[in-house]
Amino acid sequence: DRPAERGARTRFAMRFLALSSGGAIPPRGSGDGKRGATDFSGSRSGAVTFKGAAPPSGASQRPAIFKAAYTCAGLGVVGDLLAQTITRNAAKKAGQDKSAAGDAKKKSSGAKSNAGDSPDPGYDLLRTARQMAYNFVFYGPAQHFWYAALASRFPTAAGASLAANLPPFMWKVFLNQAVLGPVVVATFFGWTMTLTGRAKEYPQKMKNDAFPALRRGWAFWVPAASINFALVPLKAQVLYMSCCSIVWNYILSTAAAGGSRQGAEGKKK
Repeated sequence: DRPAERGARTRFAMRFLALSSGGAIPPRGSGDGKRGATDFSGSRSGAVTFKGAAPPSGASQRPAIFKAAYTCAGLGVVGDLLAQTITRNAAKKAGQDKSAAGDAKKKSSGAKSNAGDSPDPGYDLLRTARQMAYNFVFYGPAQHFWYAALASRFPTAAGASLAANLPPFMWKVFLNQAVLGPVVVATFFGWTMTLTGRAKEYPQKMKNDAFPALRRGWAFWVPAASINFALVPLKAQVLYMSCCSIVWNYILSTAAAGGSRQGAEGKKK
């Protein structure tokens, strides 16, 4: 019973200190019993208070940032595989049409057909990994802070008329395309060119493919961003835009791979 006696004496001493100083009986702490979870302090009047320890700085944002990162990374994988699938199917169809035309000529001349001579190169998983890493390290976290900054700088009133919310809404759409779009294109091309050992070709890549990629992106993102800022809650904006970014990842992936194919063909020639 000694531990119980010591606990009783401790509670009695705390009660005595509080009452003798004119304060109230201190409430039970809000901590979980772990060291550092509860702070015992006294005021100038001698009253004793308990309060829970404050959470670490930035701790509340870490899960949201990580969620934005891995969500964007996963959807980047989907977008790149979709781009590769569409490209492969288009190349396969073009090859079949070319082969059929060649076979028709060979049949008329009595030569043997060579259909199926071109092997399927398969999926480029390193390309997919590069896209996933870029989205996880940069694109996802960047979107998290970007949309939070836009919402803070250009707030819209819930339930307000369209005319009242139109100016901040238009600013968000404009800045999304004028600032975020070019930043993503420039950094993604730089990321891809560096990891593929073609960093010296980056200026020419930007000159040839940056504006076409942005133009295709604007045609898709303006209506998509309009829906995002007008209808989607702030908490779901990163998820919504990440889902839409499957199309954007397709645009980026085909733009980056287009330069790679042209470079490879140039070296062969």
